[in-house]
Amino acid sequence: MKHVLTVLLLFVSVALAQFPWSGTAPKEIEQAALYPDCVLDETPCNWRPALEAIFRPLVRDCRTASEAALVVSSQMTQATGVYYSLERRHPLMNPLEALREKKVSCTGQSILLVCALRSIGIPARAVGIGSWGHIRGNHTWCEAWCDGEWKMVEFNEKDFNTPWVMEYIGMINPSIPHQRILAAYPQGKGGFFPTVWNIESRVAAEDVTKRYLELSRSWYEKAGLPPDCQRLMVDIYPRHDEMQLLTIEDEQGAHIDTAPLPTTRDDMRRAAILNLPRKGCYYLRIQGCGQRIKITPSPAPVQLLQLLR
Repeated sequence: MKHVLTVLLLFVSVALAQFPWSGTAPKEIEQAALYPDCVLDETPCNWRPALEAIFRPLVRDCRTASEAALVVSSQMTQATGVYYSLERRHPLMNPLEALREKKVSCTGQSILLVCALRSIGIPARAVGIGSWGHIRGNHTWCEAWCDGEWKMVEFNEKDFNTPWVMEYIGMINPSIPHQRILAAYPQGKGGFFPTVWNIESRVAAEDVTKRYLELSRSWYEKAGLPPDCQRLMVDIYPRHDEMQLLTIEDEQGAHIDTAPLPTTRDDMRRAAILNLPRKGCYYLRIQGCGQRIKITPSPAPVQLLQLLR
């Protein structure tokens, strides 16, 4: 059996040596994220011939792994016909199941994208979070090894670091275990990959929460959040029928920022959004209310706060 595995590994290595970016990743990363046939604990299958036939022609003019990764990610549905659907048969499809059934979960999308990248010689792995900080739900995405680092890439996206994921990451609380971000990795010692389909899953993972929080903070700053501020998102319960303004003041009562509080007519996910300086002591004041509420800045990109009447 060991001899057979050695022969298969040699065959895969030769096949993947035909790309300009071949051999640029450290051997440990190639062993962990290029050669394995499984991404998580999906049913093993021989997906390489099918995916290579689809994606090799798409990257024939690419000169770098970054360029090739984005060509592949941006054309996943176009190239395979596979798309996200709540009507999928089960969430953990392997690539051949996904190609056959077309409807997949975000995990199924990620497995297919990881394998598509591996089929053209780019090390890739799945990354996931068990629960968001501000809404119900989990998510799985991918990382591709490009230019000497792991880069976040998603199904059908044209660029790295998907904006909505970066925004949502800014709202997590890393002290809560199921809000930490983990990358499936055989050498990982950060725990097990966060799954909602099988609580007994034991896929080894690397904890990458800190790196993603840094990416998220950088994204917020590029999106207009001043580097010396964090975004403060405030909801109130019970909500008022009429709009009220929420104001941030400093210790001397000087105005910092103002935003409308959500009302009973607003979507449940809507909140007052303000910029809170990261240093100093500040207070919240609701229009028509004399009381001031002390608020303490934190280093996170976003702070979530629910007020009670």
